[in-house]
Amino acid sequence: MRIKNLVAVMILLASQALWADEPIANKYAVVWDSISQESPMYKQHIQEQAAALVSLWQKGVVENIYLNHELTEPKNKRKASIVFFIEAKNKDEANEILKQLPFVQHNVLNYTLYPVGVLWLKEIEDHPELTGK
Repeated sequence: MRIKNLVAVMILLASQALWADEPIANKYAVVWDSISQESPMYKQHIQEQAAALVSLWQKGVVENIYLNHELTEPKNKRKASIVFFIEAKNKDEANEILKQLPFVQHNVLNYTLYPVGVLWLKEIEDHPELTGK
């Protein structure tokens, strides 16, 4: 068990050393408040919001966009919430990107940013010399 822990720590330290010169982009989980799908503001701006998110997704700025519907509620009482990941250098940059979204510009919903860090396992996977593959 100790060897596995030691290997994990060594890989983590090696990954930090390998990419120290590259600008690091952090991931943030963006969690929007829930809103009734019958809300006039939601209905008015959901298409704009979706188009803006698709554009950011195509640019690699956002990923893994989830729309959650409370399917156990009757259709006219269902609420929706949106969750996705955004890549930014820091929290300020993430907020600047999110300020451009229609839901923020039109005060439809509020969001909360949760820092999740750097996806270091993917970076290690890209370097077979670290994994012995």
